[in-house]
Amino acid sequence: MSFNEVYITNTSSFFPNNPVSNDEMEDYLGYINGQPSKSKRIVLRNNGITNRYYALTKDRKVTHTNAQITAEAVKAVLGNDENKLKAIDLLSCGTSTPDQVMPSHGVMVHGLLPETNSIEVVSPAGVCCAGMHALKYAYMAIKTGDASLAVATGSERFSTLLVSDVKMKQKNCRNWKRIPTSVLKKNSYAGCCQTALPLF
Repeated sequence: MSFNEVYITNTSSFFPNNPVSNDEMEDYLGYINGQPSKSKRIVLRNNGITNRYYALTKDRKVTHTNAQITAEAVKAVLGNDENKLKAIDLLSCGTSTPDQVMPSHGVMVHGLLPETNSIEVVSPAGVCCAGMHALKYAYMAIKTGDASLAVATGSERFSTLLVSDVKMKQKNCRNWKRIPTSVLKKNSYAGCCQTALPLF
């Protein structure tokens, strides 16, 4: 049995809104108990991140869903070319932060790409590896001849999970001893990013 050659022919990304600097983070996420984070400086020094993108406004209104962000990256990877979007026969969208449980993330992205036809859609999940699983699935589909043009994505949208009112709700739960305190002690500083790779 012979297998097809597989090539990554392009990459793209889409980031919502303007970059947010370290100094602006709490303008978007808010303060916990009205106090600046005690561990922010240490965390940022160790991770080396200088800015990130939030799918939020400063008054904590959501500007983009994960599916919208991913769909924009898919459009960009194919140059917003309607004919190329119609040629996709596999959409493989990995994420750990889907907008909802059902329908799946990939199906929601597909719904935001009306130029595409009825195609195979997969939605791998898993912290830190969802995008690689999506890429591997697309690679194997091309390799075995199940697909001719596959687009693989990896996307995350954590910003809405990091806002202070969410952490305050967690703190209130802590008082009721309903969730482990280790969850509450961690400060997380992440944004969102998306990557799309078409495979031929």
